[in-house]
Amino acid sequence: MSRPILVAILAVTICPALPAQHMTVDQLRGMLAAQKSAHKSDGDMAGKVAAADLIEQLTPTALDKIEADLQPGPKTVEALDVQADVSGFLDPPPGELPAKDPPDAATREQMLRRAIEFAAITMHRMPDFLATRATRSFNDRPLQISLSGWYPAQRDLRLAGTFTEPIAYRDGREVFDEVPSQQNAKAPVQPSPSGLTTSGEFGPVLATVITDALTGQMTWSHWEQTSAGVAAVFHFQIPQDASHYAVSFCWVVGPSLSSYRHINDMADAQLNCYKGAPAYHGSISIDPATGTVLRIAIESDLPPKDRLARADLFVQYGSVEIGGRTYTCPVRSVAISLIRFPESTPARTMLCLNEAIFANYHRFGASVRLLPAR
Repeated sequence: MSRPILVAILAVTICPALPAQHMTVDQLRGMLAAQKSAHKSDGDMAGKVAAADLIEQLTPTALDKIEADLQPGPKTVEALDVQADVSGFLDPPPGELPAKDPPDAATREQMLRRAIEFAAITMHRMPDFLATRATRSFNDRPLQISLSGWYPAQRDLRLAGTFTEPIAYRDGREVFDEVPSQQNAKAPVQPSPSGLTTSGEFGPVLATVITDALTGQMTWSHWEQTSAGVAAVFHFQIPQDASHYAVSFCWVVGPSLSSYRHINDMADAQLNCYKGAPAYHGSISIDPATGTVLRIAIESDLPPKDRLARADLFVQYGSVEIGGRTYTCPVRSVAISLIRFPESTPARTMLCLNEAIFANYHRFGASVRLLPAR
């Protein structure tokens, strides 16, 4: 059974806009230090973080240092986590990049060839397994569109819910209709996150990007320090006529959606959908020695007048143990969507962010133990 990489159903209402402030990571750190010195409350500090629009990536290293140095409260920690997710599509601050010469053309080609082998072969040699996907879903109130047509990256995202679902991987692919369930056929359907939700992290996302890049453009970007060591980062640009990045997104607009509990109850609401393969760009981080893909980020290039303004995701890969052996699997992903509402006065947008953690990997199947006869 196949599924698109991104799918979503989103219900929205129209609310007032909020201001934003462009910041570097150092400026964010300085602002928080000043707030801490002024004995501002956790809520006030979280609000300042939420209003920031970072222009560079808040990396795990920088995030850990901010939290260790300033010891912020839980609301501020959550706001910082969201900022790290939203800024995950940007390059890290220049000061965090390793001082290392770029590789020559032959070395770059070898790295990419190994990455192709990793996506095409290694990811399909994993054993059958089960895992869980735990998702924290955030959204904001719809925001006013600026006269310049620029859409702020993040404003006051708040936790809307948490969701956990099982994952099954069998015969080299993720299987959606064979996941063991504790529910019987009569049990109610469990709620799911609003905004974009992802599939394809276990190989198809990588295969899609690398295949498309063969007819698009892949260029060297920079070296980057990660928890797994120094990574080689390439940027790619894929035109629409070469894109296989499948996006399916539906949203509902009604007179008072806050009164609805389930989409089936929205008799007087209007369902709108986008389905296509837009142009996109992004980055891929590779272990230079092995070609193992450590991270991939995709940003859609949707037409300026489309109602769906953003459909982006990034996936981080790491080492996990399955059946006593170590494999490279997804450990975290973030999906972000932005919807325009030009029919409102003034025009508005709504942003949703879904952060998924992949955990509890274990081998799927029976084990046999032979005992000697007595």
